[in-house]
Amino acid sequence: MIRRIRVQREPNGRSRLEGYDYAGYPIHNFFYMNDPKPVLPLWASVAGVDEWRKECYRRRVFSDTFAVEYVQQGVFIFQQNHVTMKVRPGEIFLVHLDRDNSMCCETDFAVKRTVIMRGPLLRPTLASLGLDRIDRIAPREHGEIDRCFDRICAAADGSAPRCTPRDYSIACYALLLELAEQAVSRQRPRELQRVLEYMHAHLNEPLRMAELLHVSGWSSATLHRQFRRYMKDSPMEYFLGQKLERAKSLLENHPYSIKEVAEMLHYASPQYFASEFKKKYGVPPGRFKYRIAD
Repeated sequence: MIRRIRVQREPNGRSRLEGYDYAGYPIHNFFYMNDPKPVLPLWASVAGVDEWRKECYRRRVFSDTFAVEYVQQGVFIFQQNHVTMKVRPGEIFLVHLDRDNSMCCETDFAVKRTVIMRGPLLRPTLASLGLDRIDRIAPREHGEIDRCFDRICAAADGSAPRCTPRDYSIACYALLLELAEQAVSRQRPRELQRVLEYMHAHLNEPLRMAELLHVSGWSSATLHRQFRRYMKDSPMEYFLGQKLERAKSLLENHPYSIKEVAEMLHYASPQYFASEFKKKYGVPPGRFKYRIAD
């Protein structure tokens, strides 16, 4: 009764999904939303409830998916970045982009609510909120999280007829913001969070250390120490990494040329931009150029 699923390779050529089904499980009670036109900054492509059995298993290699997985019943075993964790009812695990991860359930039966998000502002939003470095969340209060899931699912299944695309996008952001407020804000100093928000608002400008010190109120030594502690990078390394993430988003989702993106993000030249881009992603920026759907 255990059936190995066919290995699925995603269009980017690097992501791979594999695993095992059992007696028709997992059962995906999902609603799917087609790519919105015009493109929303943030939206849910999938929303619904997932039912699992102990024998089921899924593994993603270099994941092309970001998902918020909210456990309702049973215990899930989730592994990401070589860290294994048990996720119990009321807790949440985040399936992140560009990472290897796997999931199964420890109990005979388990249920989770799932929202899969996409959009050109997904990566910057996760980074600015600090959620890109969080795998598991144990909320202290569930009311607003439940309401956010309800709003997203109602928009996806059509039971919220007055929900506009803008409302749908706002509901996704509200869920991420609530998760960040319960998980990240308690971990990072408020001064560091202000610096991160400032950086993301000024990615198209040169980084000025004096401005970061002014925003944080810290000395240079304290700023660098806090970045190393919480971000595992120096301020400059973090800033340049986020700038390249913004460049990748612009190339994927807008008809800008490589030269235009280099100018928008204040690179010295298109050649230097292309060189830095390839160092980070392993391929030249032309591979990520915007494509108009047929």
